[in-house]
Amino acid sequence: MGKKLKLDDILKCCENRFDHGSAADWKHSDFNELNREILRDTDVNISPSTLKRIFGKVSVDDDYIPQQATVDALKKYGEYVESQNTQQAQPVFEQPTTQNIKSNFKQKKILLPILAIAIVMIAFFAWRYWKPKDITGKINITRTEGLLPATVAFDLQLPYTEDSLFINFGDKSPVIYIKPGEKTAAHIYYIPGVFNVTLQTRQQTMATTSTYIKSDNWIAFGCHRQDDIPVHFYAIPAVKTGSDSLFNVTNNQLFQLGLDTTGPVLTRLSNYTPVNQTADDFIFETTFKNHIQEKGIFCRSTQFQISGSNSMIRFRWVNAGCSQRVLNVVSEQTFKGSTNDLSQFVLDLRQWNTVKLVNHNKQVTLYVNGKQIFTGSYQQSLGDIRGLFLEFEGTGIVKSCDLKSNDGKILYNF
Repeated sequence: MGKKLKLDDILKCCENRFDHGSAADWKHSDFNELNREILRDTDVNISPSTLKRIFGKVSVDDDYIPQQATVDALKKYGEYVESQNTQQAQPVFEQPTTQNIKSNFKQKKILLPILAIAIVMIAFFAWRYWKPKDITGKINITRTEGLLPATVAFDLQLPYTEDSLFINFGDKSPVIYIKPGEKTAAHIYYIPGVFNVTLQTRQQTMATTSTYIKSDNWIAFGCHRQDDIPVHFYAIPAVKTGSDSLFNVTNNQLFQLGLDTTGPVLTRLSNYTPVNQTADDFIFETTFKNHIQEKGIFCRSTQFQISGSNSMIRFRWVNAGCSQRVLNVVSEQTFKGSTNDLSQFVLDLRQWNTVKLVNHNKQVTLYVNGKQIFTGSYQQSLGDIRGLFLEFEGTGIVKSCDLKSNDGKILYNF
């Protein structure tokens, strides 16, 4: 593999690990954050300007290759595993030369059987090499131990592939390499939710399953990024703290827990206690606001997600100037602020906002402060309700958060 092609594969791994979308859309702040993550994980400081050159944001010569130490740091951060491809040597049989018509007849009688044997051997080896191989794989859950944290064990049936195989556990933790012949795997989940688990190469999904990690009530946590879990994960008491039933998480609380609140922080309030209700018919309503810094240039967001056993609905709101970062999901449909005008999802997050989502027989209508901002339908059923979360980029306050069936049955109430 050429050095340039190998570097492209390494950069793709880094892009997947960083999880900020396509590198072509990254801004200066993204390269600053990538610089911090690489330094944290590898102790190698690759400046943002160098990262821009490497990822093609700054023009360089066609034959530009970074220093080897830089490449090694990118390989370590992106968890790049070089494929161990070997080529099987094929037997080569020299074809007998055409003899002169007047050649000895006895020589022809000897060469013809040898040629026939050679053809049969070539056909046999070609069949052995090219015969269909099992390219399907399977991954099945065999047991779940505990509540939170919860260990999930898997049985594996590895497919035939010359590429390296990995498991992505769906919770933004690093993918793990699966050695040839391995038959089992296990993973610890620290947060509740429905997670899609995939057996994959770097480019292709070979098998998939899903696991449901439950909670026994409302829980809350804070972290810098979800892929920091469990290294930097901080549980927060999910309790009502005021006379008007407020859930209030402040920077001071997070700082006392050990989070560096001068950088990016996520806080989440969630409930994944099992309920008996289809996710294609419900009413969700919440009232919230964000803690917003008075000075500085920044983007903040709040999003909620209703998780079903098969799929989900998720909507995000941002402060003014940041609609490019909106990413909404309605079952099989995805709406991206980078390719759609989603300016209706810009809110003054410093003020109290009330969001109401009505889902009736796969017809979704979304209201913000009494005004309808979205309506649409979907085809793929969400399945049964598994839980919900409300997440702040930064910190926030929740006055209420409720999910009920269309006939008025309370499923979750905070």
